[in-house]
Amino acid sequence: MSEDGIVRDGFRAGDFIVVTGAGGGFGRAFCKRFGKMGAKIAAWDISEESGAQTVRLVREAGGEATFFHVDLGDAGSIEAAVAASRAAYGAPYAIVNNASIYPRASLIDMPVATFEKTLKVNITAPMHILHAFGPDLIAQQRGVIINIASGRALEGAVNGVGYACSKAAILSLTKTVALEWARHNVRCNAIIPGMSMTAQPLENATPEELIARGQAKIPLGRIGYPEDVAGLAAFLLSSDAAYMTGQGVAMNGGNVLVPQ
Repeated sequence: MSEDGIVRDGFRAGDFIVVTGAGGGFGRAFCKRFGKMGAKIAAWDISEESGAQTVRLVREAGGEATFFHVDLGDAGSIEAAVAASRAAYGAPYAIVNNASIYPRASLIDMPVATFEKTLKVNITAPMHILHAFGPDLIAQQRGVIINIASGRALEGAVNGVGYACSKAAILSLTKTVALEWARHNVRCNAIIPGMSMTAQPLENATPEELIARGQAKIPLGRIGYPEDVAGLAAFLLSSDAAYMTGQGVAMNGGNVLVPQ
């Protein structure tokens, strides 16, 4: 309890956190940061090689993590991962819905099936995960959800209609969950990253080109890095953020400003 008499719940060493897309840039940074904080981590990823590497890095740094193979486009795979994660660690304190796909094509050229798969992985899967773990969070009357959105949710995305739509939906999901579960002391916020040194922007640029683009375009003069976003996630888990829910927080060097 603080001096003002308010009890502010936050992450405690030993809490269990689920991270989807744990083998990628943001996901790996989340896992490493949470591991250093003393979390028990369920590292979900479709790539066994990348996910297992993340777990190795967490363990080498003294943290605790277990890899779970998950295909977020498959409801059965999600259910199996939920059951296995719960069996390993119990009820989670936090869920980080980080994983997403970004197929690139114009609206006319994008097959409807590809659009539907993007929504299935990027927005239906996070809803499914929250639906599965929600009773645990509600029963323990504490928890944090962090959904990873994108500046594309605010600006749109040429040749990325499915991704942009799904990330806009993530912001709406965040607000809805925050409103429904606030009375259970479960908070839900979204992070809106900008141009970062991660796999998606590097599909169309070299690291040097990406750095130069950030220097020329971004007000703070550089691109973002996974560690930047991991720092924000750590704050959102903490008791310092205990009065914060339903927000989409941009971390993008000032490149895309969230409407007020």
